[in-house]
Amino acid sequence: MENHYSVYQKIRQDRTYRTLGKMSWWRVALGISLLLLVLLISGTVSQFFASGGHFKLAEKLMIAPAWMEKYKPETKKYIEAGVLFQEGDYESAFNAFRSIENVKAASSMESVSAVKLASERIGAGEYEGAFDAVMAVDFSQLPENNLQEYQKLCNALCEYYKNEGSGEADSRVNALLAAG
Repeated sequence: MENHYSVYQKIRQDRTYRTLGKMSWWRVALGISLLLLVLLISGTVSQFFASGGHFKLAEKLMIAPAWMEKYKPETKKYIEAGVLFQEGDYESAFNAFRSIENVKAASSMESVSAVKLASERIGAGEYEGAFDAVMAVDFSQLPENNLQEYQKLCNALCEYYKNEGSGEADSRVNALLAAG
């Protein structure tokens, strides 16, 4: 006669470890695909690519924009503003980044957008608009690769205002020298 306790132990062990022993490749693939779907719906993947500056890709990977709008509205606004930036609409991107409050990288992108907007305006001969854009730049928020462009813009505006020679031009040169 067999010991009842050992039978009970065998049944309990079989029930506990049965699912692990029957794990098949399709269950693993299903689990991984469900995890990936959750990451895509939650916007985690989009947020990762947006933090690297790939805004268009982040927007394409945002498969549930309504979910992002409800639960992560600032991140969605950041991605949309970044798409405007990548498309070359610097003025709209600048205004969009300026309206974002709770995303730390938005202030940096706001300054980068202002530099690009000022560069675009100087190229079009709109020095007053370029001056306003340069004055909106937060120098401490600029990444290293945009500092030289910012300095060139400040120098170009200083030259323009020095050649203009009015009293207001002198105050603008002083403001540019103080800013840059």
